[in-house]
Amino acid sequence: MAFMALLSLTPGHPKPGDFVFIWLVALTPTLIQKVLHFCLYGVLTLLLVWTLDSIQSRTYRFLIALIIAVAFGAVMELCQTKVPGRFGTVYDVALNAAGAALGLLAAFFIL
Repeated sequence: MAFMALLSLTPGHPKPGDFVFIWLVALTPTLIQKVLHFCLYGVLTLLLVWTLDSIQSRTYRFLIALIIAVAFGAVMELCQTKVPGRFGTVYDVALNAAGAALGLLAAFFIL
């Protein structure tokens, strides 16, 4: 989650002298950013389900993982509205939620 927060909250307009990481994030094409939203939230949700294995009810475990992932994505989008060169969108929250659903599907078959 810390890595995802770092990616989400990196400024969108690099300046001379900024770290290479900031330039890489800022210059990543939009399509790749959207694919990353989907994939990273899928992986996050899968890992959350796995981490919450002490919860006996599979339904509750999956529901809690989904709520955490979608809430985290929504908060990251909200925080992006305060970062120069970045903006939060409902579309990205929906991509995060779709990725989280994919993560649940993967968890259903893997775990």
